[in-house]
Amino acid sequence: MKRLLRIEIVLFAVVALLSLGSVSSFAGQNYKALYQKTIKTNDGIRHQIKIVKAKLLKAGYKKNTTAVGIMSDANDQIKYANEVRTKSDKLAKEGKYKSAYLWAYQEFQYLVKAVVKLNVINNLLTSK
Repeated sequence: MKRLLRIEIVLFAVVALLSLGSVSSFAGQNYKALYQKTIKTNDGIRHQIKIVKAKLLKAGYKKNTTAVGIMSDANDQIKYANEVRTKSDKLAKEGKYKSAYLWAYQEFQYLVKAVVKLNVINNLLTSK
């Protein structure tokens, strides 16, 4: 379990470091366009998460207590992403696209954490 946690932390750190460069390069761009692009990306990630969760359910992840715990964690990340999405949508409706984009990017980060956890479950189930 500790090894899986270390792998998850390393993967998250790599994604976080790669994403830092992309945030600073957007500084002079149109935030409305960035917001819309990020929302589109997030929607694609959400779609893939649904597909993977269905496959893991079909594969019987509930039989593995470690996988159940990791799935609970992934669901928490998705819940946080949903809360942040509400904030970004509200700000976009108000025309505050810079803040909306930043919240949408926070949603992206939560979704990436959920994806990493789902990949850990998949690897845990298929490594036998």
